[in-house]
Amino acid sequence: MLRGKRGYTLVETLVAMAIVGLLVALLLPAIQSARESARRAQCKSQLKQLGLGLHHYHDALRSFPPGLCSTSQMFWSGFLLPYVEQQTLVDTLDAGQAWHSGPNAEACATYLPVYRCPSSVAPRHLTAQGISERVPCDYVACSSGTATRESGPLPLAGTTDSDGIFYVDSGIRMADIVDGASSTIALGETMFIYRAFGPDHTGYQQFLDHWYIGTLEGLTNEISEGLGSTGVAINSHKLDVFVDEKELAVGSHHPGGALVVFADGAVRFVAESVDRAAWSALGTRHRREVVGSY
Repeated sequence: MLRGKRGYTLVETLVAMAIVGLLVALLLPAIQSARESARRAQCKSQLKQLGLGLHHYHDALRSFPPGLCSTSQMFWSGFLLPYVEQQTLVDTLDAGQAWHSGPNAEACATYLPVYRCPSSVAPRHLTAQGISERVPCDYVACSSGTATRESGPLPLAGTTDSDGIFYVDSGIRMADIVDGASSTIALGETMFIYRAFGPDHTGYQQFLDHWYIGTLEGLTNEISEGLGSTGVAINSHKLDVFVDEKELAVGSHHPGGALVVFADGAVRFVAESVDRAAWSALGTRHRREVVGSY
């Protein structure tokens, strides 16, 4: 007599499913870690490209670009465009128009991967501060190693007496970096989180918003649109601190810290647990601090 083939029992099926689920649970963190490592490596490569762009700019014009030009309201990232293979985009800009008009608005709405960390969760486009569909930026230039505010009483980030490399109408030369190019931060990652974190000293609600190329509002209490400071802790968005500190902070989605570019072009990962005095010293260009291990 022929017998039918024996099938799996419910218990066996449940055991098999449990084993598969356990294997997935064990493998998933490793897969996520590998993906994040790849994203961090790509972010590092992009920052290296920006560092090289800064050096090419310096070679051509004998100084680093201004953090923000007070007349054209162009950020350092806009000045850097020809040196990161974006001359075609530069050629479209119209000096006679504001950043919310014509080709200038189109430039601000042009997605440029070199200014976007692969781990970023920022929207690809966002209409904000009067500019339609502009693109968020995940990198800021270092304005200071000591400033903790962009609003309220002095000292403020971005002013002409800033102790970093980039500020309003700056034109710092390599020779001006007394502390040494290998010990002075030029650029760093930052967090884009478009929600209100509270009012600054002007009374206006502030968002962690950062942009590239040009701006309509980037002066005074909006300098953090393109500039940051090591006077505040890395990843301050996670801390219970004043909103200005959150806006000016270097930070990232990479676990435990953020990547920065030094004035010599080197890219390094700095842990959020870094000694605050050492972190502050890395943002200044001429205070002659002695920076130990970090």
